[in-house]
Amino acid sequence: MTRYIKMRIFYIWLSVIVLPVISSGVSASQHKEVKLKAVASHQPGRAKVPDVLISFDNDGGPKYAVVVEKEAQQLLVYSYDDSFKEMYRFKCSTGEVAGGKSRSGDKKTPEGVYFFTNEYKKRDLSPTYGAMAFPIDYPNFFDRFEGRKGYSIWLHGTDKPIKPRDSNGCIVLANNDIDRLAKYIDLNRTPIIIVDKLSYASFDDRSGIKSSIFNLLKQWNHALENGTYHEYLDCYAPEYLPDISWWTEWNKVKKIYSAFNLDLSVGMKRKSIFRHNGIYVILFDQFVRSSGRDLHAGSKKLYLADKGGSFRIVGEECHGASTNQKNNNPLVSAGLNLKRLLEDNKIADLVDEWLKAWSAKDIKRYGSYYSSDFRSQGMNLKAWLNYKSRLNRKYDFIHISKDKLVVKKGKSQITVSFVQTYMSSVFKAKGIKKLILIQEKGGWKIFRETWKKL
Repeated sequence: MTRYIKMRIFYIWLSVIVLPVISSGVSASQHKEVKLKAVASHQPGRAKVPDVLISFDNDGGPKYAVVVEKEAQQLLVYSYDDSFKEMYRFKCSTGEVAGGKSRSGDKKTPEGVYFFTNEYKKRDLSPTYGAMAFPIDYPNFFDRFEGRKGYSIWLHGTDKPIKPRDSNGCIVLANNDIDRLAKYIDLNRTPIIIVDKLSYASFDDRSGIKSSIFNLLKQWNHALENGTYHEYLDCYAPEYLPDISWWTEWNKVKKIYSAFNLDLSVGMKRKSIFRHNGIYVILFDQFVRSSGRDLHAGSKKLYLADKGGSFRIVGEECHGASTNQKNNNPLVSAGLNLKRLLEDNKIADLVDEWLKAWSAKDIKRYGSYYSSDFRSQGMNLKAWLNYKSRLNRKYDFIHISKDKLVVKKGKSQITVSFVQTYMSSVFKAKGIKKLILIQEKGGWKIFRETWKKL
């Protein structure tokens, strides 16, 4: 090898390997380690995630969470499908004054776990809010409990360049970024968790927390289904007394189901768990179930804290549920409404079976749906069935169908009306059928029957 070639190799080694390492201030071995760590930190599933994210239910499909770090002036979007994964990292702007919001006009951005409550498009907004805006539910229950005030905290866009800490308290994104984010926001479901500085932890570190929270939720739900209000209150922290004025009505609902030999259970769907500053927020859909049918009882938020080594509820909120004039508790209303739906379905099934027996010309089965005190067109039940038997022999076939069934309940009877279409081998007719049902021998029977041609 000539002297020239040796010198060329030396200079290449010096410029490619040694000089970059020296200029970085680390040894060659350290330089290699830094590169390896940088690669490892971007490998899917290995990176730690913000410790404010605990869990979503595994009920199919990805879910999303938004995290805002005020110190870094950045907004992060995470997806969850068995584990959390970072999807996007956007530059944002928060309130020009540091610290958590405590009063109206302090120009601070609140800190905590919040949810998006509405969506406004550009056509609904002044230019200040850019292309889109999403109000959040500040102040939430815990803010109000702590005496924090203020309103109209939004995540919104802007037409101007993003500057750090440049808002009156809102979280501001560039228009292009909020357009990308919008499709991942599910109102009243997707959280926006706002912190001053993020801490990160391994996802496996959350398993013990999840287990403890689920044990409390199981205890709380069991108390609703079968327990006493003392067992129910045991799930709450001593310093927080929940409203239990509805408990007597709830016990009445359970007794109604028991009297009709109907099962009744309370369940939770779409649970998600987040935390901030020692407070855990559990969001879920609550429902009542009986006879294989579910009825939504609203979305529930429970606020939990560790009290002496075990979790207790320190606050709660409910939204998205219907109530009635007699009570304002969504669970009680759902239980009563489900009972009515089950009764309506039972009546609809009874009418269907009655029409099938009529269409089949099965006079014995047809007659079993009538009360012993039935009267129609001057005929008692025996005369009515004889009349129907003569018609059955006269026609080659009969087919009767119903449409637009309406069930109205009274104190001692039920009125059923529907559009009846009658077809036979001789003629066809369409009209309004009205049935009055009464209780007899443990079931509903036809007491009166009328028909009016359309």
